[in-house]
Amino acid sequence: MGRNSQGETEGLVRLEILVEADTMREIEQVVQERGWELAEGLRLLLGSGLAYARGEQVLQAVESGALSRDDLQRLLARMVETETRLAALRFRTWEAQQANEAWELSTGAIRNENQGLRSLVQRLRSENVALQAENARLRALLPVSPADPPPQPSPAAPPSVRRSFWHNWRRALKKRSRA
Repeated sequence: MGRNSQGETEGLVRLEILVEADTMREIEQVVQERGWELAEGLRLLLGSGLAYARGEQVLQAVESGALSRDDLQRLLARMVETETRLAALRFRTWEAQQANEAWELSTGAIRNENQGLRSLVQRLRSENVALQAENARLRALLPVSPADPPPQPSPAAPPSVRRSFWHNWRRALKKRSRA
């Protein structure tokens, strides 16, 4: 049995032990029967073994009459403190489970929104390619020789008419991109 001091963080110690394969199979069976995760089960079994060893010492002290009234009161106070901590830890575990479920739900919603946005981006990219092709086709229709300049709005047309033309053109492009 060994302790890895490099694995110690915030009151935790990494514990590495070797056990017989049959013992490990029995441990795994108990862990599975109780529905525990392996690491959780190992901690619970180690803690219950420690409690059993301490309880055995107390029973021997009681039988031999070596357990004083003060020792018994300290033991009972420790048991009450342990039960109190256990109740608090169970509540914290429940809160953590609730927070985890809420996080998983929000993560799922974010994933769905992300997928929807990816689909939208893909559609817009396709539309952009189609619009670029249409733009290239329309440019090909424009006259290319300087002798044939593209038609210009008549100078007599007021700026509001020209603005209206471009406004309508943009609106038509937007409608086309939505379709």
